[in-house]
Amino acid sequence: MPLWGLFRRTRRLPAIKTGELTPRGQDARAEEEQQWQRRYLQDVPYALPKDEAEIDRLNFQHYALMSVQKQHIIAPLDDYPRAILDVGCGTGLWAREVGQRYPLCQVVGVDVEPPERLPTVPANVDYVYGDVLKGLPLPENSFDLVHQRLLILAVPASAWPQVLRELLRLARPGGWLQLTEAGMYFNHPGPRSAHLRDLVNRAIAGWGFDPLIALNMPTLLTQAGAIAVEKRTYGVMMGEAGGQGGRLLEKDMLAVMSALTERVASFMPVEEWRELLASLPEEWRNYGTEFQFHVTIGRKPRP
Repeated sequence: MPLWGLFRRTRRLPAIKTGELTPRGQDARAEEEQQWQRRYLQDVPYALPKDEAEIDRLNFQHYALMSVQKQHIIAPLDDYPRAILDVGCGTGLWAREVGQRYPLCQVVGVDVEPPERLPTVPANVDYVYGDVLKGLPLPENSFDLVHQRLLILAVPASAWPQVLRELLRLARPGGWLQLTEAGMYFNHPGPRSAHLRDLVNRAIAGWGFDPLIALNMPTLLTQAGAIAVEKRTYGVMMGEAGGQGGRLLEKDMLAVMSALTERVASFMPVEEWRELLASLPEEWRNYGTEFQFHVTIGRKPRP
């Protein structure tokens, strides 16, 4: 049976139940400012919302990363790929664009909520339901490239070893993994950026995630059994000084931090948090602050 036929018949499971959470702001002004409720997934450890606003943020986050990284695939594939997997595909843009670049390649995006809002999708691209924390309903040794991006707030720290083993299971012998992660990595941070970094890193660790996963990934990937592991670091100055990438990443960073207001309110007054976020763009300009993200690649050994 052709691999593509299997993907087309992969049953999409019922949508995960969701709930709506309202801000826990302790003052009337904070509640008045929140004009709409954020939607969160239940039964999965995903710290960010999953709603229209988050879809928009993920889209411009994609364009921000691409404006800096310049290419979708960093791993040195040997030949024209036959099948590529995008795990945690989000809004599906990366998978769609890779499918357009490689029209003879089968591209599969998998997510706990597969995208539905894309206006056009190439015939060689499909999206299916799957939760990498529970194992993916896909055959082993199937993909020339397994791609995963920015799951720092979706994969608990203790789950990374099993997740990386699952990704290696899906790769063909000699196939590649490409894993992009970020965190609170700043060069030339001002005092408020440093305060934000320390605050968010403590919060992320307290929620059960690894705030340093981007730096720890090469070691974890090697321990999972990958070879030829290497990490590349990309940096861009925040705001206008960084060009299009800097402008988009600044917007994305502020949107992510704003989306965490719900959770941050449990240990920091909402107004103080919002004032901190509002002060960051000026400080980034004054200090020439640079944001970093990291891409780790590794290869599945041949027998």
